[in-house]
This record gives sequence, structure tokens and C-alpha cells, in this order.
Amino acid sequence: MIFKENIDTSLESIGSGNKIFVVYKNSMNTVELVKHGWSWFAFLFSGLWLVYKGLYIKAIEIFVFSTLILFFGIPESIIPIISTGIGVYIGARGNSLYKDYLEKSGYQGFLIINANTAELAKRQFSKYMED
Repeated sequence: MIFKENIDTSLESIGSGNKIFVVYKNSMNTVELVKHGWSWFAFLFSGLWLVYKGLYIKAIEIFVFSTLILFFGIPESIIPIISTGIGVYIGARGNSLYKDYLEKSGYQGFLIINANTAELAKRQFSKYMED
């Protein structure tokens, strides 16, 4: 897995799925679930995904970069390649960028959940909190 080396192995781990999710918690006990690795939503909807996750600066950077490419008259045949490259970058690094954003905002890793889907990870977290 691409980001496995970035996971804090000192965190408690639960579950038995093939994807890794980390629960982050801030001082007000607000929790966020972050999947490690590839994000199809980030790949397909890069700018919207960045805004949805609160990564406004990165979204503006992508917008400015795209605008500059159009401004400098890049051939139209190159634009899909650049667009796909942006999508691949955000798809591969998006969850890591979001994790970094949460950590800078005061969130700390709380729990690692191994699950096949985000929905199963949320269920496992709810059960964990009940116990």
C-alpha cells in the first residue's frame, strides 16, 4: 500500500479488512475517518473533492495552475494529459494531503481500522466506542 509507512503503528488497530482507515480526533472529540491510499472520488472530481475536504489552498493552486496552462496557450491535445495528471496526483495523494491538513488543524491519530469499505469502518468504530 502506498502510504502504509506513514501510519502511526503505536495506534491501536481493529478490524480485518483489506483497506486501512485511520480515525483522527481533535480536542473537542470531533472525529474524522481517513482512508490511506488511492481515492477514486479525488481522482474523478479533484477540485470539488479538495473543496469538500476543506483543502482550499490546494484547490486554488490547482485552479491557478490550470488557468496558467490555458493562458499560455498549451495545445489542446495536451490539456487532457495534464488534466489526467492532476487527477492522478490528487487521487494518489489526496488522502495524505487531507491527513496532513487534519494534523495541522489539531487532530491526532486515534485508531486504525482495517475494513473493506468506509461504511464497514464506521460500523467498526461505532462498535468499538460502545465497548
